[in-house]
Amino acid sequence: MKKYVIGAGLWLLSLGCINAQTTPSAMPLDKAIQLALQNNKGIKLADSRTQSAEARSQEAKDRSLPTANASLAYSRYSLTGPFAFGQDADGKSLVTIPAGAFNATIGGVTVNKEIFGGFAERSADLSAKLLARASHLDAKRNRSELVYTVTDAYYNIVKLIRSTTVIDQSIKQFDEKEREARSLEKEGIVTANEVLKIQLQKNNLQLSRLQVDKARQTALYNFSLLVGLPDDQTVAVDTTLTNPVATVEPLSNFLTQAVQARPEVQANVLRLQSAEAMLRNTKSIMYPHLGASVGYNYINPTARLIPEGSSFVSAWNLGLGLTYNIGSLYNMKGKLNSAKTAINEADLQGQQQSDQIRSEVVTAYNNYQLALEQQNVIRTAVGQARENYRLTESRFRNGLVGSTDLLEADSFLLQAQLNVINATVDAQLAYQRLLKATGNNLN
Repeated sequence: MKKYVIGAGLWLLSLGCINAQTTPSAMPLDKAIQLALQNNKGIKLADSRTQSAEARSQEAKDRSLPTANASLAYSRYSLTGPFAFGQDADGKSLVTIPAGAFNATIGGVTVNKEIFGGFAERSADLSAKLLARASHLDAKRNRSELVYTVTDAYYNIVKLIRSTTVIDQSIKQFDEKEREARSLEKEGIVTANEVLKIQLQKNNLQLSRLQVDKARQTALYNFSLLVGLPDDQTVAVDTTLTNPVATVEPLSNFLTQAVQARPEVQANVLRLQSAEAMLRNTKSIMYPHLGASVGYNYINPTARLIPEGSSFVSAWNLGLGLTYNIGSLYNMKGKLNSAKTAINEADLQGQQQSDQIRSEVVTAYNNYQLALEQQNVIRTAVGQARENYRLTESRFRNGLVGSTDLLEADSFLLQAQLNVINATVDAQLAYQRLLKATGNNLN
């Protein structure tokens, strides 16, 4: 007998472990944000663009390095007459090639470096660096947008789950109302039509329950895609609703923070500086260019790859070259105007972006203040709806009012309870929008 009891206990324990494993633990919001930043395909694409910008910056650095070329060629020549080159102390030729065919190997190594190119290399390198930094800020902006998107999706699921709980409670209450109405019908206090109205309202609630449940399933699936989880992995969220801290700072503080912290503002500044650097790069063509070169040449007039001593010619060369593009005196007007227009466009885009950010901050600030004020009104409305329902239900039991008044009071109470959930979630999201508008939701 004892063995059977122990076996049954172990079996029940195993069932408990299985149930515990199949029930997913609630994922906190910060973990969901972390997963999204790691797995989201949009963020990976933004990172890829950043890597491309860094590669272009490296290309600009590479172009400023000296260029080196090496060559080696084999040829067969046929001289129409003998050839002599140079004389020694005895008056004999240093190099003598008789008439006829001979083999020759010619090689050389040359290194070139532009010493002064009108600041072209420096301005091109600076422009590429600035654009790479701006690309990093663009990626930061995308991360900020993703953080808010995840937060919005997370709280939308919380809203749906909490709403489902309220609707379920209301359905249970309607089951009790239906039983009470049937009892009152038997006593002749209410009519069959009153009972039918209660049943109809309960069916409407059940329909709403199905719609909310399907919306929850869809939201959970989209949320899994957003944070990069597999389709078959069940996700649970923390449905605890907390009120954010009331805003005590004035609006001017948030506007100042936005101008300083928003990555878009910083990126626009860098793009303006990059456009100015490209103007200097364009003007570099109008300056004289000075370059230097050093090389080594090798001529071997034999068929041997490694010739014998004194049977080949080798020489070092060092040179300086100064060039000036005369055409730059008359054919640069279009390029200069294009570069200046790019500067003006970058400046105007920055100003437009600043205006949009200020508008976004003001809107987010006022919406957050409104959300906090609405919470106070809705909490008061819930208390009033509960009291109204209590009084109406008492009158219904005593036959003083019909089911229409009872259903209306219940509808007011249900709507007030849903409004509390919506107001709490909306206040959280309004606070998150304010953080995003000021560039602080990544902290």
